[in-house]
This record gives sequence, C-alpha cells and structure tokens, in this order.
Amino acid sequence: MTKSTRKWLLGSMMVAVGLIAAGYFFWRAAERRAVAEASMPAHPRLAGQPAELSQRIRACEERIRAGADAIGALAELSRLYHANGHYAEAGQCYRGLLRLDPSNPRWSHRFATLVAGYGRLDDAVGLWRRTVSLAKDYIPAQIHLADSLLKLNRSAEASNLYKTVLKREPDNPYALLGLARVAMDARRWTEARARLEAAVAKSDYSVGYDLLVDVCEQLGDTRRVQEIRSRNKVSGAFFDIPDPWLREIYFDCYDSYQLSVVGGTAAREGDLSTGLSLVERAVSLEPNNGLYHFQAATLYKQSGNLDRARQELETAVKLAPDLADAWGNLFGLLSTLGQTGEAWQVLTNGLVHCPDSSSLHFLRGRALLAANRLEEAIPDFKQAAAARPDEASSSFALALIYSSLGRGVESRAALQAALIAEPGYPPALCTLARDYIVGGDEPNARSLMQKVLDQPRVPPQERLKLEQAFQQKFGRKPSPL
Repeated sequence: MTKSTRKWLLGSMMVAVGLIAAGYFFWRAAERRAVAEASMPAHPRLAGQPAELSQRIRACEERIRAGADAIGALAELSRLYHANGHYAEAGQCYRGLLRLDPSNPRWSHRFATLVAGYGRLDDAVGLWRRTVSLAKDYIPAQIHLADSLLKLNRSAEASNLYKTVLKREPDNPYALLGLARVAMDARRWTEARARLEAAVAKSDYSVGYDLLVDVCEQLGDTRRVQEIRSRNKVSGAFFDIPDPWLREIYFDCYDSYQLSVVGGTAAREGDLSTGLSLVERAVSLEPNNGLYHFQAATLYKQSGNLDRARQELETAVKLAPDLADAWGNLFGLLSTLGQTGEAWQVLTNGLVHCPDSSSLHFLRGRALLAANRLEEAIPDFKQAAAARPDEASSSFALALIYSSLGRGVESRAALQAALIAEPGYPPALCTLARDYIVGGDEPNARSLMQKVLDQPRVPPQERLKLEQAFQQKFGRKPSPL
C-alpha cells in the first residue's frame, strides 16, 4: 500500500467517525426533543392568572419543539406549573426530566414533595431515596425521607436516617424531633424528653415544644409543662425544614399571596435576602395591595434599610388606610428616627382611619404615659384593654397610672384585671404581690408569692427581692398555706 493510499484511508476513516459521531449527536438530540415533547402537559385552565404566565408556558413549549434547549425549557416549564399550583402538570414535567437529566437531584426531590402531598408516601420514599443517593449532603431531602418512613411505621429506617443527619449536624432540631417521635412511639419518655429539650433549645422553641408538653405530662413534670406554656402563650404551628431547592421555584410564581407566604417563611427562617426578593415580587405583581407593601416594609426594616421601610409604610397607609398595623409601625419608625412631630401626626391620622384599633390606642396611651400626661392616657388604655380582654399590658399600664395618681383601689383592680387577662403575667404578679406585702395582707401576699415562685418568667432577682420583703414584713418565708 502506497503512502498516498494510507493517507486516503486514514482520512476516510476520520470522516466516517465524524459522521457517526454527528449522527449519534443528532439522534440523541432528536430523542431528547421527543421525550421533552411527550412530557409537555396539556394546557390547564389559566383563567384569572396573569397573561405573562401563559406566554412563558408557550415560549417553553416552542423551545422544546425547536430542540435547542429541551432540558432547560422543560425545567422552566416544571417550575412554572409547580410554583403556580398546577401540580399534575408539574409532575408530568418531572417524569420527563428524570429521564432526560437523571443525575440532577432537584427533579426527584421536587417531584417527591408533590407525590407526598397526595399521600402517596411509598412513591415519595422512592423518589427521596434517589435524591439522597445523588445529593448525600442535602439534609432537607434526608429529613423528608426519614419523616415519610416514620409515617409508614418503618421506625428503624427512619431512626438511622435521623442519626445520619446528626452526624453531620449534631444540633439539627428536625432530626432531634424525628428521634423524639421514634422514642415516643416506643414509649421511651425519658429519651424523648432529652431529644425534645435539645430541639426546642436549638430552635428557640419553634420546633418540638408542643410534643415536649405531651412528654412532660407523661413524666408527671407539671412544673416544666407550666413553664413551657407560660413561655409560649399560643401553640405554634409546625414548620417544615427550610428547603432552598423548593423555595427557589417561587421566583417563577405569579400568585402574590403565595409569594407573600413563602417570602415571610424564608425571612423567619433566616434567609432575609430571599424572603425580601419574593415579597418584592408580590409587590410588583400587585402594586396596589397595601398588605404587601407593609410586609416589604417589615423586611426592609429587618435588613436595616429604614428609608425604604418608611417609603413602603407610607405607601401601605395610603393604599390600605384601615390597616392599623401599618400606621403603628410607621409611628414607631418615625419615633425611632427622632421625628416626633411627624410620628404624632401619623398616630392621629391612624386613629382617624382606625378608631377602634386597640394597638393604636395602646401606642397613644404609652406615648402619653411617657410624656407624663397620665390622665390623658387613661381613656386610651381603657379602650385597648376592652378591645383585647386576653392581653394584660393595657390593664397593667392603667394600674401604674392609678398608682402614680394615688388611686390605690383602682390600681389594685387594674392589676387583678391584668391577671384575669393573663393569669401568669409576671409584671402584674410581682406588683400585686408587693402591694399585698406593703399593705400587710399576709394571706393574699402568700397566695400571690406562690404564683410568683411558680412562674418561670419572673426574673430571679425580682423573685428574690419579693421573698426578702415578705420575710422582713411577716417574719417568715412565703411558704404555701
């Protein structure tokens, strides 16, 4: 074979290989396009939703049919459907993405949340197992998987997963809560309590405290039960573990209310930047809704942007003049900025628009009290107390005013009213106990002192002062009757 023949053969082979590669590439591209097209759902009813949503859905479908970016377009389509409440359509997109992009754990994770929401926990478990195998460090998926296994009474598997999370994050409150539930199911109350105490301590009582009450009751620890209930006046709702992969889809949401909820949750969980961005999106979608401007103002204030917070509050009271909280927050912000005259004008305007607002009457009463205009403050505190009979602060403020004015009988009645509103309200307990001690009423003083001693929210130094005053007055310690 001549040298020129060898060159020709080598060139021909390279061309053939190139043609085969190109053919395979185009075949794969055609296959991807076919799978993506088959994964496009039929259009759901979009009546009442913004036209931009429909336009973006159609644009994604056109990109899929063109085949240039089938996976990217189908991913966007899944977000549009999922974030806007079209879950069946989102699920169809996720099935396609699992075939087209099998190494991306987001698809199985998001699909699992939808499937679990329909109660199909066995299917969700399979999807979350796939997620965990692809993203071993993504803790929200591990927690969701463990929670689902626990609901399916597969406690041993769930327990192992929770322990795996704790190896990476020893103080994770959701894993601690999960292990506590495992222990509760087995009636291992002491173990459950230890896990729950750790969970509430780490989460500042936002995770697990309701269950801790149940466990302490089982163990007969009534003092701890009272302490928990006193610390948390109203039982809180359970919040799922923060989930960035799920939250990020809401930047494609067109439901202002949903954006407000998700944004508020993000901010509460410490992701203030994402929370503010989502609420700003809600504002952009409904610029004439004062509630969203008020929420944005709250988050701007948390971020330290007081000028923008003021702008949003001023917009909120213009758009929603009956929103008492917006007036109250604007008053507070202006007061903080030292703009006392403007703050008073805002409070006056707020009460014109919201004459029955207990919060605004309380704010005006407190401002008058601070200015030593005691008689003028009384009507505001009375109205605030009448409007919110389950809150003690207004009655307690009245008690202080009456005491300063030398109206002892009315002061004591206001303290008793405060304790009817909130039986464990520490300032009223301590003040009334001191009143009985000074007045030499030993039986009532002893009764109140017992309540003081049982109230964990009373500062230790205040408790000690009252005990010393009681012993000095009556010559004995404030033991129970």
